[in-house]
Amino acid sequence: MISLIPSSPLPSHFAKAPPGAQYLDYALSKARFEFRWEDQFNLSLDPITARSFRDEPLPQDGAETAHFCWMCGPHFCSMKISEDARQYAAEQAISEEEAIQKGMAEKSKKFAEVGAEVYVPA
Repeated sequence: MISLIPSSPLPSHFAKAPPGAQYLDYALSKARFEFRWEDQFNLSLDPITARSFRDEPLPQDGAETAHFCWMCGPHFCSMKISEDARQYAAEQAISEEEAIQKGMAEKSKKFAEVGAEVYVPA
């Protein structure tokens, strides 16, 4: 009988990985979350190729140090939104949860004010 319940809390691809792979994966995830691009490149399996993929579509000099990823852009980057929420909470001296609730209420109000339409003309 095959069990579908994982026997360890680690993802299945770590079973075939060399010892220490989970630490590399964790370090890479942490670097990504903190927008440390150079660390991400250095921790990747192929830093030269990783840099070339990253640098190819950049619009201008200095963009490689931006604090958002280019997959979603600055307005939709979940990591950037999370960082902004934490910063807002710190500035307002409120909890992160309160900041999120307050931000959602503000966005809901703005959405209603502009007609509550998902698709609007540009």
